[in-house]
Amino acid sequence: MEDRLWKLDRRLSDALNLVKHASTTADLEKARQEEKAILMQLDRLMTRMRAIEGQLLQIAKSEKLH
Repeated sequence: MEDRLWKLDRRLSDALNLVKHASTTADLEKARQEEKAILMQLDRLMTRMRAIEGQLLQIAKSEKLH
């Protein structure tokens, strides 16, 4: 999961760089769409990671009770 997070972070950085340096309106729009798509993927991945962390905390708490 961390590898995927790193790759998405790198892609986001590239997309933001393209937004900043786009030479045409079409390039700018394409870069913004790419940025939006990457942010959606990052959001899903981070949500999944938080859910897993929450499950692990619940398991740890239940083990302490026994």
